[in-house]
Amino acid sequence: MNKSILIIEDEEGLRMTLSDRLRSEGYVVDLAADGLDGLKKATSLTFDLIVLDIMLPHRSGVDVCRDIRSAGLATPILLLTARSQISDKVVGLKFGADDYVTKPFDTLELMARVEALLRRRQPYSPHRVIELGPLRMDVTGTEVTVDGKEV
Repeated sequence: MNKSILIIEDEEGLRMTLSDRLRSEGYVVDLAADGLDGLKKATSLTFDLIVLDIMLPHRSGVDVCRDIRSAGLATPILLLTARSQISDKVVGLKFGADDYVTKPFDTLELMARVEALLRRRQPYSPHRVIELGPLRMDVTGTEVTVDGKEV
């Protein structure tokens, strides 16, 4: 199954370039051009990764990042921005971003960071404990019991 990526970026040229590159690598890509549309998509649809610009119209990327985390979503977020000050990076990471890439960037580095974030993503499991008759499996703790006895 192809991984899905949401790109929230207001610069149309960059948005199209990134989406073309990611699609050529086999990813399913959705796009948003401002913070409000991006937040709506991020919280109502399922993505494996969000690439998020900080300087966006209608809602900043930092606010979008914070609101995604406040909604309880653990989707990896890669901030992509022209802001390169250490304080900007620290704020972005403290508000829930998983990585931070400054513009201009090297496409090979960006793709490597995308792949790294996707590798670390935990598979989604709506059930933490699966029970089938006497068999009980705790997916998060990898504990398996039969009739209450650990296997």
